[in-house]
Amino acid sequence: MSRPRLLLAHLLIAGVVGGSLYDIVTRQEHWPFSNYPMFSDVHRSSVLRWPRLYGVTAEGDEVPLLSYRELWPLDQSRLPIGLRALYTEAGADQRVRTALRDVLRRYESRRPSGAHSGRPLVAVRLYLVSWPIEPFAANLNRPNDRRLLADATLDE
Repeated sequence: MSRPRLLLAHLLIAGVVGGSLYDIVTRQEHWPFSNYPMFSDVHRSSVLRWPRLYGVTAEGDEVPLLSYRELWPLDQSRLPIGLRALYTEAGADQRVRTALRDVLRRYESRRPSGAHSGRPLVAVRLYLVSWPIEPFAANLNRPNDRRLLADATLDE
C-alpha cells in the first residue's frame, strides 16, 4: 500500500476510534456514532408525531423541555428510544412515571447550581405531540395536537 493511502487509512481509523471515545467520555451521541430513530422509519404522511416533555411551574404554566442542558443526560432525540424500552416491559406506566420523577429531580438539583437557567418546576408531563410539517419547521413550537402519556411530581 502506498504511503498516502496508508496515512489516510490510519487517519480514518483514528477518527472513528477518537469519535467513539469522545462520545463515551461525554455521554452524548454525535453523528455518525448514533442511531437516529427519526431517520429509521418511513413517514407516510406529512404529520410528525414525537414525544415531548413539558415542565409544569407552580403557576400551572407548561414549559417545553427541549435543551440538553435541561434534560441531561437525556435529550429529545434519545427520548423515544428510552420510552420504547420502558414501554416494552411489565409495569410500563409506573416505570415511565419513575423515569419522569428522575428527570424532574435532576432538573431541580442542577438548576440552583447554574447548570441550566430553566424555571422552577413542580411536575413534568410527557405528551405525544403532533403537527403538520411546514417549511423550515416554522411551527415546531406550536404542535396542533397533544396527548398526555404520563406525568409525575416529586411528591409521589
